[in-house]
Amino acid sequence: MGLGFGEQSFAMLLAQLFGNKFSYCFVDHLKPSNFKNYLSFGQAQHSVPKKLQYTRLLVIRDAPYYWLNVTGISVGDKLLNIPAVIWSIPDGGGTIIDSGSSLTHLKEAAYDAVTDALRATISKFKKVELPVTEFCFEANGFQEALAPKLVFHFDDGAVLEPPVKSYIIDAAEGIKCLGFQKVGGDEINIIGNFIQQEHYWEYDIDRFMLGFGPSTCILPNPKD
Repeated sequence: MGLGFGEQSFAMLLAQLFGNKFSYCFVDHLKPSNFKNYLSFGQAQHSVPKKLQYTRLLVIRDAPYYWLNVTGISVGDKLLNIPAVIWSIPDGGGTIIDSGSSLTHLKEAAYDAVTDALRATISKFKKVELPVTEFCFEANGFQEALAPKLVFHFDDGAVLEPPVKSYIIDAAEGIKCLGFQKVGGDEINIIGNFIQQEHYWEYDIDRFMLGFGPSTCILPNPKD
């Protein structure tokens, strides 16, 4: 559809007609088919979380992405030891948010730190080989409540705390995987749509701000 940033993108052309703002919300991908994602242009016509956090959208000339100033990731309330260069755009790092990517892509140092921190949670389960990601396991007996909390930290104090099922994901019947993919070289970090699930996302292009907050993504009944 072309939700990327740019003068000719679908999102920008339509947003110009509706106050330079658009929003969306992704339900859990395992919800029944009668639960719908939604995309809205202009002032939201649906339920918006009462408490939204905001972080800056960074724009780079000729790059059709929405960049975010991520400064770190914590697991279980412990900030991981990830080199600052991983998050630095001038140094070839940086992070974008992308509704078209499923898994969250992390450069090698960040990927290794995150998967090492989560590995203890899944180590007692039988490993399964899948092409999706390298950390998959038989999920019989797995309890989300025992998994550590994962948090993305932004430079302006905002924090993204996805539910466990958004980063320890269902890959097949009875099988779960860590929802991360390692990238290297000149590739960048990407916050994918699994991590974005069950959150409301508001792109305010006028202010170059991204608002977000937990949401069931259930649209109000028009008959109400």
